[in-house]
Amino acid sequence: MKKTAFVILLTVLFAFCSCNTEKSEIKSEPAENKETEYFKAVWLNYNELSMSGAEPDENVFRNKAQEIISELSEHGFNRIIMQVRPFSDAFYNSEIFPSSRYLAGVQGGNVPFDALEIMLDEAHKRGIKLDAWINPYRVLYSIDINLLSENNPAKIFLNDESKQKNVVITDNAVYYNPAKSEVKKLIVDGVREILDNYDVDGIHFDDYFYPPTDSGFDFGDYSVYVSEGGRLSLDDWRRENVSALISEIYSLVKSKNENLIFSVSPMGNIDKDYNSCYADIYKWCAEEGYIDYIIPQLYFGFENENMPYISTAEKWLEIERCKYVNIAFGLAFYKCGREDTYAGTGSEEWINNENIIERQIRYILSNDKISGFCLYSYSYIFSENINENCKKELQNAESVIQY
Repeated sequence: MKKTAFVILLTVLFAFCSCNTEKSEIKSEPAENKETEYFKAVWLNYNELSMSGAEPDENVFRNKAQEIISELSEHGFNRIIMQVRPFSDAFYNSEIFPSSRYLAGVQGGNVPFDALEIMLDEAHKRGIKLDAWINPYRVLYSIDINLLSENNPAKIFLNDESKQKNVVITDNAVYYNPAKSEVKKLIVDGVREILDNYDVDGIHFDDYFYPPTDSGFDFGDYSVYVSEGGRLSLDDWRRENVSALISEIYSLVKSKNENLIFSVSPMGNIDKDYNSCYADIYKWCAEEGYIDYIIPQLYFGFENENMPYISTAEKWLEIERCKYVNIAFGLAFYKCGREDTYAGTGSEEWINNENIIERQIRYILSNDKISGFCLYSYSYIFSENINENCKKELQNAESVIQY
């Protein structure tokens, strides 16, 4: 279909399906200047890569990879964001982090194949780019450190009394301490290992930054900073700790290849990003040297009582961005057909509608300030047992994904 006709069709269709949503979902016809790095991406998380307790087998995993890549290619996606280090572990051959229990059955177990290498091979065969997605600080969704392998860097830190403060144990999880130089070095070295050994198209961090917000866990570190003449408030100091890591990762990525992408996907709630996660999205967007893409998780429907999609998107677009920083939107395919628990009066929206993702992508296409979208996540789009609402959402969104 010719582009002009497609634009007219989008406009007409939208006029008939915009009931009960925010006004002005489409402000103009799709932008003419979409560039080659326009994201039509899908997040692929560790559960979706899991061997489901089976013995790790290369042929089984390659068949899984081929199926994933084939489906994404056939539906018009051009990028995968693959979770390669969810819990201080690895979905690739690493000398720094242990193998993931989601591949090996137990953390640090033997995996007779390289999951990242296989995914890269299959993706690049089909012309799909692949970014390595890392959780920089998250170690464990439990406080049972016996679940960590002996060669997990977090376990090594905890076993050394002089380095135990490199790790933060909260009421229900374990994290690395963002204030510690050894932690920053560990994360940077881990990214360097990937860049040196794999032909990835980018590095991606998600929204897990600072662990708790209370002052107890890092009071000692902050006190040392102040005693040495530091003048930043506790909140600003925390933000600077994260920003220092982000800046170093960006420099590392660009030193490897200027064309590689470094992206960060913060929460869609700007206030929580800045004041709870200590992610200085304002600095990262406004100044060169931090990120190439910001991909806020706009996991909200049009009828969300507290954070409706359009007005939340517009707040993100109001943030100053230098010419080197692009913005794409993360969209919540996982909510299709489900109650949106925290949406207030809009809690039933994803149950009562089958074209929310389609309309959200149309909004993105209509605005030349936005450089694409990423859907969370693969299994909610393509698995065999997805609900009927998800199937209809994909059918309705196919034309705008293919655009």
